[in-house]
Amino acid sequence: MEILKDIMPYAVPVLTAIAGWLGGTRKKKNDFLCEMQKSIDLLADENAKLVEKVVKLNKEIVELRRENAELLSGQEKLRKENAEMKAEIEELNNRLANVKTITKTKKE
Repeated sequence: MEILKDIMPYAVPVLTAIAGWLGGTRKKKNDFLCEMQKSIDLLADENAKLVEKVVKLNKEIVELRRENAELLSGQEKLRKENAEMKAEIEELNNRLANVKTITKTKKE
């Protein structure tokens, strides 16, 4: 017992220091994990927002492509109509030229 009384004043501070060090290390790890989790949550939220924006942009791109296809189709229809009108104008000009020729020959 006498030895225990002699060792006790030296052992207690050492034991409390070890316990404090272990507790502090655990707290540091927990704090670090907590901060890491906050960072992960923040990144996940930002990622969700970006995914939402990408989905919205993809929808807009699809809509613009559809509109572009419609416009190209309408442009092709207008080109066909224009070609038909040119042909009709040429035919009418030829008829008109023939009519002028007929009227010129009758007047002479």
